[in-house]
Amino acid sequence: MSLFSTLNTGASGLGVASTGLSVAGDNIANIGTTGYKQGRATFADFMPQQVFGLGGGGQIGTGAATNRIATLFGQGTLETSDSALDMGITGNGFFVVADGAEDYYTRNGEFLVDSSGFVVTGSGLRLQGYPAVDGTISPALGDLQIGNSILAGSATETITVDALLSAETVPGTDLAAIDFYGTGTGTSTLAEAGDAADFSTSMTVYDSLGVGHDVSVLFERTGTSDWSWRAVADASEVTDATGTAVTTDEGYGFEIAAGTMTFDTSGVMSAFTQTDTSTTSAWTFAGAAAQPIAFDFGIDTAGLVTDGAVTMSGSESSVTSVSQDGVGTGSLSSLSVASDGTITGSYTNGEQLALGQVALATFKSDSGLVRAGGTLFSATAAAGEPGIGAAGTGVRGNVSGNALERSNVELEDQFVSMITSQRAYQANAKVISAADESLQTLVQLI
Repeated sequence: MSLFSTLNTGASGLGVASTGLSVAGDNIANIGTTGYKQGRATFADFMPQQVFGLGGGGQIGTGAATNRIATLFGQGTLETSDSALDMGITGNGFFVVADGAEDYYTRNGEFLVDSSGFVVTGSGLRLQGYPAVDGTISPALGDLQIGNSILAGSATETITVDALLSAETVPGTDLAAIDFYGTGTGTSTLAEAGDAADFSTSMTVYDSLGVGHDVSVLFERTGTSDWSWRAVADASEVTDATGTAVTTDEGYGFEIAAGTMTFDTSGVMSAFTQTDTSTTSAWTFAGAAAQPIAFDFGIDTAGLVTDGAVTMSGSESSVTSVSQDGVGTGSLSSLSVASDGTITGSYTNGEQLALGQVALATFKSDSGLVRAGGTLFSATAAAGEPGIGAAGTGVRGNVSGNALERSNVELEDQFVSMITSQRAYQANAKVISAADESLQTLVQLI
């Protein structure tokens, strides 16, 4: 083997050592890059040269070359984030993002919402997932859009009351004498009605526009086992059949429903009646649709058990709970991401709604993916077709909201690799230097 071949061998050693330094430098440079997966350079020797000596044949190596630069897809540490749309994956899988023409795959879960409501990366690529329609997740994969920031309200249909009415209350007719709009001329104020009632409770109900209105339920004992009740709203918020305001004066009552209750000797309700004002005098809350409301106090007008529970006993009158099934208009106040990738929105009206579900992709061979820059990977034939589905299904990992996956680069390992490559570079340079000095000696013999 000639000295010139030795020069080439040393030069190849310089090349692989330089590649090793470059890979270590790239890893160190990206140690703070979210979702970055470290690279590793592997090397192989060149085809050896056959030589023959007195003792027989042999082989001399002719140097080394870079075999491949592999990407190591080990798990990175999850780090807590203040943004709900920052997501990290624990286990297998990649987020799928698209530019409209091509899909890319990434472990970088730094997402935000653009002006159109789409969940996007910092470079504008749209996160892929399963959109939700009225809180129901769709099976169709597409651009993930978390929807409008306003949740429409819904009208109250049922009011449920759990209360205890005192059996020590003296029967009377003060409440019966109160004059409300809807069933009378409206000469009595809500304050006067509250004073006349033996007991009262109030709640907020919502019309078809999602506007809230205060409704009071007034109770009066009318006999040994009998009570009457009247439900009233502020008459200034009510319009008649022609859409005309009942009154412009606030503080006067409009009766929306009334009825009676009868209790047995154990204080359990045995009979219940309800008469809606709308049956004789049509009304609506201003600008809204007609709104019949069922009052659940324990049994209904047919004697069937309802959710409410109004009873009578010797204790002081009190309310355990009052609820209604309407909601007001709500604005999106916060987001949360479940382990299965479901994005849930919380609204100012207390409602929660599923807005979509993040999809994850897995491959038969992650090593077949190629880097596309920006912590993105592109699929190749070597990786196989992506298997896309919800997080936590199949071999896919789980998603964590308010978290980001750090780079999986270990700085100590990179320093060792860098030192090894540096020493290898120096040693190969010495090989070239030694071969050069030998050639110089040869030239001097001529």
